[in-house]
Amino acid sequence: MATMLTLLKRYVILFSKNINNQISLYCLLPILVYGFMVSPLSTIFSFIDSSSMSYSYHSIPAVIFLCTSLIAIYTPIIFLNLDSQNQFQSYILSYTNKYIYFGSILIFSVICSYVEFFISFILIYNLSDSNSTMGIMITTFQIINFIIISLPSILFFVSIGILLSNFLTKFENIISFLIFVFLFISFGSSTFIPVDFYPEVLSNLISDYNLIYLQYNQLINILGNNNINLGLIIITLFLSVFFSFLNIIFFKKKDEY
Repeated sequence: MATMLTLLKRYVILFSKNINNQISLYCLLPILVYGFMVSPLSTIFSFIDSSSMSYSYHSIPAVIFLCTSLIAIYTPIIFLNLDSQNQFQSYILSYTNKYIYFGSILIFSVICSYVEFFISFILIYNLSDSNSTMGIMITTFQIINFIIISLPSILFFVSIGILLSNFLTKFENIISFLIFVFLFISFGSSTFIPVDFYPEVLSNLISDYNLIYLQYNQLINILGNNNINLGLIIITLFLSVFFSFLNIIFFKKKDEY
C-alpha cells in the first residue's frame, strides 16, 4: 500500500509539473468538441423520437462521455511511455510487483478521467444554459448516477490504454490512435448523430452490438429516468479485468526480449 501511495504521489507531481498544458487540454477539449460538434448539429437535430427528449439531452452527455473516454485512454499511454523512456519502469519493478505498479497507474488514470468528467460537465452545462434552446435540466440525483455509472466505462478505457501502451510508443502513433477513437466514438457509436438517423441495418448493429454506444446510452437512460442495464456493467467490468491481465501477459513477453 505504501508503494502504491508513493507511485500515486509521483504521478501527481509529474502531472503538476506540466499543469498549464494539462489545464489547457482538459478545458479546451470539451469546449472545442462542443463548438465544432454540438453547436452545428443542434441546428439539424431538435427532437429525438427514440428517447422522447431534445437533442441537447443526447449531445451534452456525448461531450462528457467522449472527453472522459479520451483522457482515460490518453493518460496511461503517456505516463507508461514516460516511465519506460526514463528507465523508471525497470527501476520500480525491481522493488515491487507488476500488479502494484499497473494498479497505481490505473487509479491515477481513473482520477484524471473524473477530473475531465467534472470539468466537461461544468463547462458544457454552462455553455448549454447560455442558449435557451440548448439548455437542459439535470438533478443532483442524476449527477450522482452519472458519476457512478461512468466508472465501468472509465475502467474499460483505462485498461485499453494500459494494454495499448505496450504497442503505441511513438507520439505520432498515439495521436493517430486517439483521432481514430474520437471518430469512432463520435460517428461510429452514434453519440453526436442519434441512432434514429442512421440506416436501419447500421442502426440495429450499433444499438444491439456496439459496446461503446451501449455505455454512452446508460447516461441517456439516467436523463430519461429509465432503468440501468446491469448486465452491460458486468460485461464492461469483466472486459476491463480481461484487458488488464492481457496487459500483464504482453508486458512479460516484452520484458523478456
